[in-house]
Amino acid sequence: MGPIQLVVFDMAGTTVDDTGNRVLTCLIEAARIHELPGTPDELNALMGMNKREVFEMLTEQKLGETSDTSRHMAQEALATFVELMKEAYAQNVAAIAGAEETFAFLKERGIKIALDTGFDAVIGGIILERLNWLDRYVDCAIFSSDVSRGRPAPFMIFRAMEQLDIQDVRQVMKLGDSPADMDEGSNAGCGEVIGVLSGAHTAETLGRQRHTRIIASVADLPALFS
Repeated sequence: MGPIQLVVFDMAGTTVDDTGNRVLTCLIEAARIHELPGTPDELNALMGMNKREVFEMLTEQKLGETSDTSRHMAQEALATFVELMKEAYAQNVAAIAGAEETFAFLKERGIKIALDTGFDAVIGGIILERLNWLDRYVDCAIFSSDVSRGRPAPFMIFRAMEQLDIQDVRQVMKLGDSPADMDEGSNAGCGEVIGVLSGAHTAETLGRQRHTRIIASVADLPALFS
């Protein structure tokens, strides 16, 4: 593994505990309430993507076109999803086991840490406030609402590089638990694109995407630096 200056971590399922698949459950429920297409497996395949873009895709599938009507329907479905996620995270938000220890390991070595996510600033902000990670462990957090396109587009990684003055994407490592995470890292040209199995996807699913490694959990990351 080459020299790494920045590690970009996904949030839910990678560094934030998503026991019970809360994100997928809320996505399925929002789609059901608004009578949008998609089986649980099909919706799971969209995990990690910008949720606004997900609902725009689903409403376009339902109506067969992109229109003011489809965009309005997508916005309503997104609002429902956000409210469901607020309820899901109202009582308990916890780090994945070993995540904070991994953050501390990287910081001791002068490696910068960024978070990126398919969540917008509302949900992502709630999580960060509860975990108190910014400045304590994390140098910056990029939400899907901060960029013009979310995953699999590489723009959140590029935004983190810009904020933290990292100039060589080959010295950036991307970690995530979804195919969209893998595609984001590959599209950015990251030197390391690592899948973790602590979220909603299996090694078989993640293995179909371009990647450099697959590990069980973020807790296993420090061993790669030894």
